[in-house]
Amino acid sequence: MYGKFLVIIILVIAFTATIAGTTTTVVGQNQTINLTALFTPDTDTDNDTNDTTTATTLENITAANNMSSTSAVTTTNTAAANVTAINNMTIEDAKELYLSVWNQTEFNATFSTFVEPFSAAGYGVYEERSNIFAPGETIVLYIEPVGFAHEQIIDEKGGGNNNTMLYLMNMTADYEIAAANGTEFQLIEDVQVGNITSHRPNTEMFLTLTLAQEVQPLPIGSYVITYSVTDEVSGESFQLEKEITVAERE
Repeated sequence: MYGKFLVIIILVIAFTATIAGTTTTVVGQNQTINLTALFTPDTDTDNDTNDTTTATTLENITAANNMSSTSAVTTTNTAAANVTAINNMTIEDAKELYLSVWNQTEFNATFSTFVEPFSAAGYGVYEERSNIFAPGETIVLYIEPVGFAHEQIIDEKGGGNNNTMLYLMNMTADYEIAAANGTEFQLIEDVQVGNITSHRPNTEMFLTLTLAQEVQPLPIGSYVITYSVTDEVSGESFQLEKEITVAERE
């Protein structure tokens, strides 16, 4: 009987010694636990550093596991709530949300390019061209502005007893033409470039800023045109600088 008991004790000691020399990585937590610190007794009675480090490591792993679980649940619940909100959203709700963001957007241009004269037939509908022009050729810049304001006005000419609410969008522009060295060549101010009255607060709007060279053609050379566009409703404005070259056609 004592022989069997002695064998069991030896096996337990051997198993403990095997575990004590093993290092294990906890996958997914970026934590490494040294099992030597967990299973080896602290022989230094005056220094509890090993015990403190081991306990702290276990607490950190437990906290990380709890945090990951909570974060996952929160993320899942938020995603589900967003999906539900989107599924319940109507087109009118989406428009109101878009306009709320629009009204906080700074007045500026998200896109601009030179186009062929009379080719701009609608928003995004145009024939693009290079920035090289012949002497006397008309220069047309196509712009897509955002963040412009809508002034509510009453349509007193509307039929019936009830006056209709309309929305006014009004923009002007200045053109400053300078030589490549910065010398100002010509300044054109307060050009009406957009004036629309609509039954809706439109957001898709394009401008065509036209500069004719018929009266005073630009001499051959390189120029910088500074376009200053002003929203007359909000008073905000932005500038675009465009380089052009005037050259004889080959």
